[in-house]
Amino acid sequence: MSHSTKHLTWRIVVHALVLAVFYVLQTTVFSRLRIFNVTPLIMPMLVIGVGLFEGPTWGGGFGLAAGVLSDMAFSDTTIFFTVILTALGMGMGLASQYLFSRGFPSYILTSAVALVLIALLQLFPLLVFFGQSPLALLRVAGLQTMYSLLFALPIYWLARRLGRHS
Repeated sequence: MSHSTKHLTWRIVVHALVLAVFYVLQTTVFSRLRIFNVTPLIMPMLVIGVGLFEGPTWGGGFGLAAGVLSDMAFSDTTIFFTVILTALGMGMGLASQYLFSRGFPSYILTSAVALVLIALLQLFPLLVFFGQSPLALLRVAGLQTMYSLLFALPIYWLARRLGRHS
């Protein structure tokens, strides 16, 4: 086995382990740490970090895997997170090559925008089909986004570290 094949295999294994740890954290730990009945979403921020530091191929692949796991974890979604997280990973990877610098300001800005977008897309059926109050839904979306952003710094550091070792 060549050195490059060993290196690629090692990268895949490390990324799979990180994804497994975050999946367990998202489904077991953070699902129980509710603040105002809201849980944080950490997978989108990890996907954005991988896309930012490792480009569209790794970001898209990692987003696809994270999306499949997220859809398995949340019973009310079918392919929602698979599509969104794959697009986020690829889009962030492309943006990091052509638009954004690979630093914390780009990461935190795109994470906040992505979390708001995901929250609004999650709440859209409740608003349109079930007639829920828009103010209550926006409050939940804001709380979920702010709660999730509390974990931005450690996830940024981890994603940056993953990108440097690749």
